[in-house]
Amino acid sequence: MFGLFKKSKNNEKKEIQKQESLPDWYAELQEAQQRWFSFSEKLEAKMEELATAAIPELKQVLQDDEDLYKRTFHRVYSGVMGQLNNIREKSRDTYEEKIDSIYYDLDARISVLDKNHDLISDFRSACSDRHEEFENKYNYWRKQIEKTQERDLEIEYKKILDEFEAVKDKFSCTQCGGNLTIDKIFLIETYISCPYCQTQNTFAPSTQARNLQNIARGLAEQRTAHLYEEYETEYNRERELYHERHELSISKIHESDKKVLSEIQAKMDELEEQRQFVIKNAPKLHQVYLRAMYDEWNKITPDLKEHNEKMYQNQLNNL
Repeated sequence: MFGLFKKSKNNEKKEIQKQESLPDWYAELQEAQQRWFSFSEKLEAKMEELATAAIPELKQVLQDDEDLYKRTFHRVYSGVMGQLNNIREKSRDTYEEKIDSIYYDLDARISVLDKNHDLISDFRSACSDRHEEFENKYNYWRKQIEKTQERDLEIEYKKILDEFEAVKDKFSCTQCGGNLTIDKIFLIETYISCPYCQTQNTFAPSTQARNLQNIARGLAEQRTAHLYEEYETEYNRERELYHERHELSISKIHESDKKVLSEIQAKMDELEEQRQFVIKNAPKLHQVYLRAMYDEWNKITPDLKEHNEKMYQNQLNNL
């Protein structure tokens, strides 16, 4: 019991000695770091409050905006993104003003040989890590807000199909009055021949029907998004494997144990083998995605198939 008490007293004494040996400017660093952490936390809370309130509102505005170009939505969206970016600018400006300024001032005055110089580096490292954490949260909320732009094209497509079903049998020949059936969704003004008197009748598709060609590719991409994600994941994996292998190669520089070096090299060879597989596999997955996407596109707008297939071939040639 006495031994534990003595040990505790010794630790306390060492802590006091440590505090007494710290330079005068260290208190300034501590205060600046605490203020920076607190400020970042407040900005993050403000970002979250802004985003969580704006996201459902933006989704509703997009749904209610009947304008073909969604101008009302984009006006509100731009305002929200402007507010989000203003919060980010406050973070960046404050970091430069309150953190960088202190760091560069002390770094210029305190020699790198000084025993306390590490305190300056530790201060900047901690504040930089906190800034990166803020940036990660900013990017998260930015992406969540950006997703509100993604229209549910299946709903828009269904409206076009429903309209077509409702009107396809409601036309008649301008010459003889015979019933005309519209057998498919036309994207442009078209001549329809009367089966009774052979008169050429002009049929003009509605604005909603014309819009099909504007949403067709986007709808096809939404339907095949899972395939694109598989390709993108594989593509990004190549860089991850490269960096992992590169870090191992650096670790070999200061390693002298032959057994450890052999293990590191074996792991590097394994990573390189995986990387080479990914390099070959990623383009294959991209081709799978492209073929599936164009197949969907052709189903939605079969009249554009010839044009679409030329685009597909051009994309394949550029891979």
